[in-house]
Amino acid sequence: MTIKHFIIPLLASSVLLLLMLLCYAPAKNHLRYKRSHTIVAMSAATVFLATITALSTLVYSRDFGMVNVLSIVLLFLLYHRSLTLPISQTLSIFLLVCAFATFLVNFSIIFDAILHPNGMLINFSLEAFLFLLGLCLFFGGICLIPLAKYGSYILDHIQLSKVWWLFSLVSAVFYFYNLRMTVHYYSTLHTNKVGMAYIFGMITMFVLLLLLCIIFYLIVNTLIHKAEADDRNRILEMQEKQYESLQRYIHEDAKVRHDFRQTIYALTELSSEKNYQAIDEYLRHYKESIPQKEMVDFCDNQPLNALFNHYYRKAETANIKAELKIAIPDTLNIDTIDLCSIVGNILENAITACGDIPEKDRFIRLIISEEQNRELYIALSNSFNGTVRQIKDRYLSTHKGGNGIGLLSVATTAAQYNGTAEFFHDNCVFYSNIMLRNSSR
Repeated sequence: MTIKHFIIPLLASSVLLLLMLLCYAPAKNHLRYKRSHTIVAMSAATVFLATITALSTLVYSRDFGMVNVLSIVLLFLLYHRSLTLPISQTLSIFLLVCAFATFLVNFSIIFDAILHPNGMLINFSLEAFLFLLGLCLFFGGICLIPLAKYGSYILDHIQLSKVWWLFSLVSAVFYFYNLRMTVHYYSTLHTNKVGMAYIFGMITMFVLLLLLCIIFYLIVNTLIHKAEADDRNRILEMQEKQYESLQRYIHEDAKVRHDFRQTIYALTELSSEKNYQAIDEYLRHYKESIPQKEMVDFCDNQPLNALFNHYYRKAETANIKAELKIAIPDTLNIDTIDLCSIVGNILENAITACGDIPEKDRFIRLIISEEQNRELYIALSNSFNGTVRQIKDRYLSTHKGGNGIGLLSVATTAAQYNGTAEFFHDNCVFYSNIMLRNSSR
């Protein structure tokens, strides 16, 4: 062995570390362990796998691109285990980065073929490795910030597994296409116009994958904005109903106050006649005619108050005993739409769950309070039939057509405010505990 045999594994591990960094950029809000622990563990695993792969290739004289299939699978398993995301999302991210990585590898093979026209992939040169490392640094430097910003935005807002499985398939097609197109004998590229066609094909497919990523983002971004608009419209509809109810109450109350003078005249006349039975009957009818305010003042925040009234009435209609203790701080640095989304999701799930048990056992208790002027706590407990479906720590819906996206959406929104969302059950009671940082960001 020469010094080259030791440098190549080191360079290969450096390339892998750069690519793993790109994998973690969009998933930065979903780390299962502390960031420092994750970085150390994945760095050690990446260097170890790259070194073992490169050394085994040198010893057994077998061809490889950057890492073999086994290393890729092991890296993915470690990557998936280090995140709290479902496999559809982790696989989609990992395959996308791998697809772009294989393009970079093929470009470096072209560079190696230009330097060594009669060479072979098994003798991949040190110069080509340095070129590959430079490509990865350049590509990573350009893509890291957009991935962290826009990738995490999509990852945090779209939890539909079908969407991610489809995108995984697209990435896999490009990944395996590049593996299939890998040139093993460089003389092939110098035959007729094969080299030019190969370069043109690689560049075209690279640009195509890049365009597909941009189109995917634009489509998903449109869907996200539409969903946010729908949320706002629902809140506006609730506020409109609250306003109409309040207007009816004001109108009826004004009518009663206007007619009160006639009531005084009637009672005075009955009193002078000492007709106390008639007075009692008159007062009973009068009490029944006094308008009752339909809206309950849970808080001063109008959108939230409309939301609480909406679900409170739904609970009453379903004969669910609902207890709401709401203390919304005067200074709220949490977007009202996000807070409505969190509360609406857990209340909707709670009411649905209560519908599966006898009326006498139905209850919902919601408490919202602020602690130390920095953290907003949302605690909800509700009765349910005791049946749950779980994948690891994630609860899935037990109703037909449901997939548990509501709770995942709550957790994602909480993470955006540096908070937490915990869901657990004890016998026939389900608990939702959410904490949000109520501080300006």
